[in-house]
Amino acid sequence: MGMTEQHRARRSAGMNRGTQRPGRKKQKTVLGPREKRRIIQLGVCLALFLAVFIGKGVFPDKIASLRDRVLDLLRGDTDFQAVFADLGQSISKGEPVLETLGGIWSEALGGRTEESGGTTSGSALYTAQAACLSGFPGQASTSLLGMTIDKEDTPAVAATPAPQPQATPEVTPTPEPAVEHVEYSGPALPANTSMDKYRLDLGETVTPVMGWLSSPFGWREHPVDGEEKFHNGVDLAVNTGTAVQAFADGTIDYIGDSPEYGLYLQISHANGVKSFYAHCSELLVSQGQSVQAGDTVALSGDTGNTTGPHLHFEMKLNGVRINPIYYIETN
Repeated sequence: MGMTEQHRARRSAGMNRGTQRPGRKKQKTVLGPREKRRIIQLGVCLALFLAVFIGKGVFPDKIASLRDRVLDLLRGDTDFQAVFADLGQSISKGEPVLETLGGIWSEALGGRTEESGGTTSGSALYTAQAACLSGFPGQASTSLLGMTIDKEDTPAVAATPAPQPQATPEVTPTPEPAVEHVEYSGPALPANTSMDKYRLDLGETVTPVMGWLSSPFGWREHPVDGEEKFHNGVDLAVNTGTAVQAFADGTIDYIGDSPEYGLYLQISHANGVKSFYAHCSELLVSQGQSVQAGDTVALSGDTGNTTGPHLHFEMKLNGVRINPIYYIETN
């Protein structure tokens, strides 16, 4: 063998030794079709979750209705490679993401499942897929094929009630007492006589004559007889012929003439009240006649046992003599 052939032989042997490497041959991990499909499904789930998360604030009703549809697809053997191809084409054309997903679900995905290749609820991969779709607001938990995933409920914002106008409480006036006690320290009063002031509840009342008080209600020395006698009314000094007015609405009880009172009359009012007018010069009413407060019923004078012209005016309440000065005015 010449030098050229020996050189070639040595070179060939060296190359053969260089291609051989010591040690064990490294094994390559090969995924089966079902594992590849599950990984693709998980990727689609994550993509859909992002689309749902972005779009649920815009279309909350539509997103909630698509949830069950997505879960059905996760159980099937859908060709998600074709799904991604259609989704990429639609996005490149500028079509809305949610409308694109809706079209893909209705046309490409179609909810196809295989009896032998469905994902079961006991799978760890299915658990991860289901968990990424459980974030829908407004529910305390989401049930996915028998699995219940608890989550925080979005607190509802309570509506602020419109302020209601506060009704102003009516102020009920405190009724006047039926009797106002008046202190009295004089001699004992006659029977059926009171110094207290009573509420009459007659409505309108009128002072019979506007005069000055010449003799009050109570014990006094009689100006004619000189004896100590109880004066049952008040004397109002006026000129003869002054109009005498009815104290309140009522009916003429009686009229008369006597040596003590001269010409007199009595009017019966409501609530057991009666008024008496004496020493008149003329009577202008008849018994049984109805009168109103302020009607002229007589003219003043000095008939009977008097020392000058005046009107003697008395009042009674349910048969008890009361002081007229509480209910009239004087000069």
